[in-house]
Amino acid sequence: MESSTTTATSWHTLRKITFRFFFVLFGLFIFPFPVNVFDFVPGISFLIDSYDAFWVWLTNLTGTYLLGLDQTLELTFTGSGDKLFDWVMYLTILIISIISTIIWSIADRKRKSYHMLNGWFMLLLSYYLVFFMMVYGLIKVFYLQFMPPNLEQLYQTLGQISPMRLLWTFMGFSGSYTIFSGVCETVAGVFLMFRRTRTLGGLLVFGVMLNVFMLNMSYDVPVKLFSFQLMIMGLYILMQDYNRIIDFFILNKTAAPSSQTTVVQTKRGRLILVITQLILVGVIVLMQVQGNMNRMKQYGIYREKSPLYGVYDVQTFVINNDTISTNYTDSIGWKRLLIDYPNFLSVVKMNDKVKRYNTELDTLKKQYTFSSRQDTVNKYLVNYKRVDDELFLDGVIEGDTLYVVLQSYDLENFGLLNRGFNWVNEVPYNRYNN
Repeated sequence: MESSTTTATSWHTLRKITFRFFFVLFGLFIFPFPVNVFDFVPGISFLIDSYDAFWVWLTNLTGTYLLGLDQTLELTFTGSGDKLFDWVMYLTILIISIISTIIWSIADRKRKSYHMLNGWFMLLLSYYLVFFMMVYGLIKVFYLQFMPPNLEQLYQTLGQISPMRLLWTFMGFSGSYTIFSGVCETVAGVFLMFRRTRTLGGLLVFGVMLNVFMLNMSYDVPVKLFSFQLMIMGLYILMQDYNRIIDFFILNKTAAPSSQTTVVQTKRGRLILVITQLILVGVIVLMQVQGNMNRMKQYGIYREKSPLYGVYDVQTFVINNDTISTNYTDSIGWKRLLIDYPNFLSVVKMNDKVKRYNTELDTLKKQYTFSSRQDTVNKYLVNYKRVDDELFLDGVIEGDTLYVVLQSYDLENFGLLNRGFNWVNEVPYNRYNN
């Protein structure tokens, strides 16, 4: 687990300029890593918040005076990495990198090479990628980023879901494919840890992140900027050996042995470096494994299911002593009840709109406590009774007296869940089950 550099030969001008540009560009992308990995340490969060505040200020300068934006850009965490703030910040970093490269190239024009600096830079860049390959890889290995379709997703019309939800459903359906993709990302991170396999690690990172980037572009997933960033970083590591790669793959020549050597020459220094790397990787892996195991029990495949788990079709719906007939434009009557998680359920209205309720189930008193997700203060008590395949609800919800009779739907009818894997197929099983 050692860093690498090359023997002391002079670099040509283009390589020196390229190094300066990517050193600044990737350095700004990376910082404050690896400090932010230890944000649980007292005082670290304050430093990170101060650094973020600086970038908010600088990004707004670019937005206001260069792009003419009349709005204040804020650093918010919405799950999207392609917000307007992110695009303007990336533009700001790009501008700073270009200007810095010009100034650096003029001021240090007599420099013959950057062997030692590049070696340490490669070490930092590699472990930055190790961190994110482990984060994104292990969350797939534990089958958490993409999960099996829940009952509500199974009833969503294909034409009405977003492209991103289509991708999430496609990936989540197959645990084997999701885990395979996670293993590929994790293995790429493992190869980056070692000097002898770092080039192979860069190749794997570039390959897996190119696929991720294309998925993000094709299915409108708002992580386009960041996935492209990781892909280019993997390519940069790969291109450290571009001469040997061209000889072997293109010119059909014997590739010379790698000239990369360690940046730390003393035995004691190498020991300290290896121990530091082991601690960093150990913290990353331990945090991810422990967190993912907890999440699997909380909302993953090992989550608790409701005692009434299932799909129920409404047979009779009475509201305020009035029986509601079948009317597919009605926003009041219930069409279907989806009970998946123990703490909430989904009501599908006759017009196919979905209303979600937080719930508490008392199996001894046979009572359901409902509360609107928009109003968790007011709670509504509903009695329930399960007789064979029928479920009876009787109570008051949001001021309306309800009596509902529901029929359990056989989940075996879901071909998506029950088709399974088949080695032998006489004809393609490409159909819609209704």
